Amino acid sequence: MPALANGSLARITALGCGVDPAVIVENLPSPILLLDGGRVVYANPAAEQLLSIGRPVLFGKTLADLLAPHSTLLALASQVTAETGSISEYGIELALKRGMTCIVDAHLTPVPEAEDQLLLALQPCSLAERFDRRLANQHTGRSIAGLAQTLAHEVKNPLSGIRGAAQLLLPALNEEDQTLVQLICDETDRICALVDRMDAFSAPGRIERKPVNIHRVLEHVRRLAQNGFARHLRIVERYDPSIPDVDCDRDQLIQVFLNLIKNAAEAAPEEGGQITLRTQFQHGFRMSVGAAGDRLELPISVEVQDNGPGVPPDMVDDLFQPFVSTKPKGSGLGLSLVAKIIGEHGGLVAYGDGHPGAVFKVRLPAARQ
Repeated sequence: MPALANGSLARITALGCGVDPAVIVENLPSPILLLDGGRVVYANPAAEQLLSIGRPVLFGKTLADLLAPHSTLLALASQVTAETGSISEYGIELALKRGMTCIVDAHLTPVPEAEDQLLLALQPCSLAERFDRRLANQHTGRSIAGLAQTLAHEVKNPLSGIRGAAQLLLPALNEEDQTLVQLICDETDRICALVDRMDAFSAPGRIERKPVNIHRVLEHVRRLAQNGFARHLRIVERYDPSIPDVDCDRDQLIQVFLNLIKNAAEAAPEEGGQITLRTQFQHGFRMSVGAAGDRLELPISVEVQDNGPGVPPDMVDDLFQPFVSTKPKGSGLGLSLVAKIIGEHGGLVAYGDGHPGAVFKVRLPAARQ
């Protein structure tokens, strides 16, 4: 066990229990870092695990060496150093330079006995808390339902007039001008299609529930994918045969997983690209979510994972918001629609780092027997 730098952490009182304070700090489940002059001089094993870096490499690094440039933790450390006061910040995103992200509560305090030393304690948020952060995103699609209805009336009708007028002009124009008019028609069609997609967010959705075998849904989607957009990829199935039926609308779940697998196919590399479909049944799995602390029983887990580059850390929290997309030509409505449908089924969807790639985790309730 490494010596605690300059005895700073060793000053922790053991309350007369006869236990070496260094042993207590080493065995804390919360990551602890001590910085001296901005550089790491001590890290406990929990910090090694969180950062995925061994202590021999970790020592001597600055936070800027470990974290992405936009990380909130960097700003907090600078603030504590400048103001020499303690700061606690809850639910912040810890974005590492290696592309990994996690949600943590951070507590930073200067060490009174040693100038330029900063003690940093991190508490990773639980799975329930991470899903809870995504829960608000489940209903973001509904917030644009009114906008979609307005667009349908205020935008689509004028566009139809524009397209009709452009078509009337076609016979009287030369070939070069006809190309420009056709461009007008194509663009009006594209805008109308976008408005139609937004109309899918009208709330509430109509769900025809019945017990459905989730593996048959995934198999149907897999066949569609491998005969179309994912024909160049390898799809690996890792299914838990003990999963019971899901009480759901089969067609809507097909739409959900078709969207997720299409996203995975677009993210996977052309050479060696792979999509992994994984299911798991966790009996008695309950989550307390929302401000009211409502408990949801969501024992069925379905994951769609690719081996692509993953999602940029600064986009993770907004992935399920409308019009947010990691693709240059993406509309940003696919994941919003996924969140809306899963939310209406009483489930949750969240993004996770696949190490490598992205993994989208869907939690669903089981059908009542």
